[in-house]
Amino acid sequence: MEELTLAHDGSLQLNGTKITDVISCLSHKVVLEDAVTLRSFFSLFSAYPDVLRLNPFLQGACDDAAACKDSGCTTEEFTHLELYRQLEMTGAPGTPEMNIHTLVRGINTQGRHELRFFRLESLLDMPFTLGQMRHVLFGDRTSELYCNTTFSLFEVIEGIAWELSFQGGSLTCSLRR
Repeated sequence: MEELTLAHDGSLQLNGTKITDVISCLSHKVVLEDAVTLRSFFSLFSAYPDVLRLNPFLQGACDDAAACKDSGCTTEEFTHLELYRQLEMTGAPGTPEMNIHTLVRGINTQGRHELRFFRLESLLDMPFTLGQMRHVLFGDRTSELYCNTTFSLFEVIEGIAWELSFQGGSLTCSLRR
């Protein structure tokens, strides 16, 4: 699998060369340079506007991000943001199902936390990492298994778009998996 590198400024490089056609690279594995933040992804969306067509929530999120200040958009609630996968096996007894979710969460010493109640102005400059696959069997979260995994550019963009689609949710609304 070819490897794309996302730089802090939102540019993508394939084998050391800046790419121009982002659509042809959607299936490539993504690696993040040091100092990549959520703002880096908005810079990517700006540099490669074709990706905005991948999800109907991206343009609105880009408009919201553009209205934020140019730096200092962080929160002390998290040390960083992490995109990870969660594999859940459910349905027992009965017909088992396997579901894979790509999620972005805020990370701190107490664990992973949803971002829906945090505005972009407190998230844009948070460090961003690609995490592991978390395997949960039949809802038993006490015996989780963590595995290394890779993410394609499409999976990263879609995971971020999915998470941002919940921005501004009401504290009384709590949809859970």
